[in-house]
This record gives sequence, structure tokens and C-alpha cells, in this order.
Amino acid sequence: MTRPFIITIFGAESTGKTTLSRQLAKKLDGAWSYEFARPYLETTGEDVTAASMRAIWQGQAGLQRQVRRAKARCVVQDTDLFSTVGYWQFPHVEPVIGTCPRALIRDATKLASDLYLIVQSNIPFEPDPLRFGGDVRESKDEYWVELCRRHHLPHVVIDASDQDTRIQEAAQIVAERSALCVA
Repeated sequence: MTRPFIITIFGAESTGKTTLSRQLAKKLDGAWSYEFARPYLETTGEDVTAASMRAIWQGQAGLQRQVRRAKARCVVQDTDLFSTVGYWQFPHVEPVIGTCPRALIRDATKLASDLYLIVQSNIPFEPDPLRFGGDVRESKDEYWVELCRRHHLPHVVIDASDQDTRIQEAAQIVAERSALCVA
């Protein structure tokens, strides 16, 4: 069996990525992969530092290597290493923790997904104490689109704001992009 078609749900904070990734994996009868950073930060309670970002990098990379060995036709990831790159390069984060390591970008490129679905920040924001910004979104939608462009990542923006339409739009895009994921 060849490796699965890998889809990453991508975008700004509190845009419903986790919900969409779980729903899409279920709809496609595929596997789902969680975001390493959330349980790591919930467990350690660490602030965002260069050391915590390196730990997130290593943990996320490990998850992504496992995903490539999945016995599913497709895997939907709730983010990937390019998210770690993006957070590291935030204008308000990079000066605090230092320049994003080139090795992280190389790992992200090596483990890049086959398709990135970028969800718009057109749903109400839910505050999260794990976020650097706390009670506001730290980034804009265009930041994540530009990151995909800069790294030549295949991406499509999901415009829908309601859950049902988002899942339908995402499934349609995947069907158009990969025969592997269509039952």
C-alpha cells in the first residue's frame, strides 16, 4: 500500500480547525491526527519559548512520520509542522524566541501534506489560555495563505462559515484533488 493522501487543516487561531479535521476524517472514512502542541502545552503548562517550540517541533514531526505509515487511504491532520513554522515566525513571537530554525523549515517541507485546507476566521473567536494572544486572534487569514504560497504548498481556502457547509466544501475539494480519498 502506498502512503495515504494527507490533508492538513490550516489557518488562524480559533477558526474551527480541530472540529473540521475530525468531521472531514470521518466523512472521508480516513484517519485523523491531532495537533501535538495542544496536549503538550496543556500538560507542561509551558510558556512559548524556543525550548517549548523545539519540543513541539519534535513531537509534531513524530506524529507526521506515523501518519505516513497509516493504513488509511487518507489522513486529515489538525495542523502540521508548517503551523509551527508560522507561529515561530509571527512578528511578535520571533523577536522573543529567536529566528525560526532552517532545520524546522526543512522538516516541514520533507513532511509536507498533499493538500492544505485553510479555514477562514469568519466564526466567533473563542478565547484560549494556551494562545500567546490569549483573547484575540494572533494572525490574519492572509498570513496563512501567504505562508502556503511562500513554501509552494497546495492549498485551497474554505470560505464557508457554518459547520455543515464547511464540511461539504472541504469534502468536495478533496474529491476534486484526490481519487484516493473518495469511496
